[in-house]
Amino acid sequence: MSSLMFPPRRTDVFLLPFHVIGVSHAANPADRVGRLRLSAERADALLASLRAQQSSAVLLSTCHRTELYWWGEEELGEWYVREVIGETPDGSANIRIDRADADLAVRHLFSVASGMQSVRYGEPEILGQVRRAWMASREAGTACGPIDALFRQSIDAARHIRSAMGSDSDPTLGDRVVDRIVQYAAVEPEATRAEALRVLVVGAGDAARSTLEALHHRATEVARPMQIAITSRTDVRAETLAERFTVHPFPWDSRDVAMFRADIVVFAVHVTTPLVTPAYAVVAPPRTRKALWIDLGVPGTVATDFAASSIDVLPLKAIQSAASPMLQVERMRRASGALQRELDRCARATHRLQLGARLGALEERAVAAAIAHGDVSAEGVARRVTRLVLRELTRA
Repeated sequence: MSSLMFPPRRTDVFLLPFHVIGVSHAANPADRVGRLRLSAERADALLASLRAQQSSAVLLSTCHRTELYWWGEEELGEWYVREVIGETPDGSANIRIDRADADLAVRHLFSVASGMQSVRYGEPEILGQVRRAWMASREAGTACGPIDALFRQSIDAARHIRSAMGSDSDPTLGDRVVDRIVQYAAVEPEATRAEALRVLVVGAGDAARSTLEALHHRATEVARPMQIAITSRTDVRAETLAERFTVHPFPWDSRDVAMFRADIVVFAVHVTTPLVTPAYAVVAPPRTRKALWIDLGVPGTVATDFAASSIDVLPLKAIQSAASPMLQVERMRRASGALQRELDRCARATHRLQLGARLGALEERAVAAAIAHGDVSAEGVARRVTRLVLRELTRA
C-alpha cells in the first residue's frame, strides 16, 4: 500500500453534501497518475460496487486525473483509497490525494470540465471525458438525483467558460499531431510525393478520436495522399472508429507489422508499462527515410530508452507548445470571471430548489395550523404561509 498524504479537510462554505477526492497531475508526477487510470472494465466493476452500496457517485479517470465525486452524507474517502489507490503497482511511492467539499467541490468540477485544470490550459478533450464519465455512471445507476443535475450543470457551465476563454489560438491535441504530419510530408522528395503516406493510429480513445478528426478535416494540408489505419486492443472499438472516419481497421494481433510498415505511427493508447520496448529496435527494418512515431501516452507507450536509426520518436511534451504569456494571462482572466459567474448561477439555482422544497413544507404546516384554528380560508392560509416564510428567511 502506498504512503498517502491527506491535506486537511476543508470546511463547508454552504450546505451542499457534494464531495470530490482524487489524484491528479497538479500534485503528482504525470506518469504515476497515468498508471492509476482505470480501464473500462475496472471502472465498470467499481461503479457496480458503488451501486451495490447505493452510493450516488461519478468516477472520472483520465491520463492526468482519477477522481471520485459523490453526493450525500456517506463517507467514501476510505473506499476510494482502498479500491482505487490500492490498485497502483507502484506501492512504495508517495501519492498526494486532494479533497474538496461543498461549494469548493463544485468549483473543482466546473474548472476541471472546462479545462482550467488540465496540463494544457483550456484543452477541449476533458469536457468530453467528463460527459462520458457522467453517462457511464448514469448507466450504472450511480448518478441520479442531485448529482445528476449537478453534472448536467457542469457541462453547461464548462461550455460557457470555454466560450469566454476562447480556444482558437490553442489547437486540439489532434491538430498538434497533424501539424507534425504536415511538416513531415512537406520535406519529402518530389519523386515520392505521389506515393501514399501510411499513417497508423494505435488506440481508440479520446486522443485517437482527436487525431482522426483533425486528419479528416485537414487532409488537404498534407502534401501527399494518405492511407490511414487504426488498431486497438479492442478490435470492435477500432472497427467502430474506422467506419466513422472511413479508415482501415487493423487487427491488434498484427500491430507490429502495421507499425513497421507505416511512415507515421500515432500512439494514443493507455498503458501502465511501455508497449514498445528497446527490443523493437533490433527488428526495425531499414528505411530510405526515417519513420515518425508520435507518442501521446501518459505514461509513455514507447520506452524512453528505445532508439532506432530508422525511427524518430516524439513524446507528448515535444508537441505541446505553450501560448504566449500575455495571451495565457488574458485567457485565465476571462475564464476565472466566467467560472465565478457560473458558480453564482449554480448557487442561485440551488437556492431556488432548496427554497422551493422548504416552501412546500411550510405550506403544509400553514394549512394544518389554519385547520386546527378553524380558519381554512385562502386568506387565512396565505397569512400563515407568509409569516412562516418570513421567519424562515430571517433565520437563513
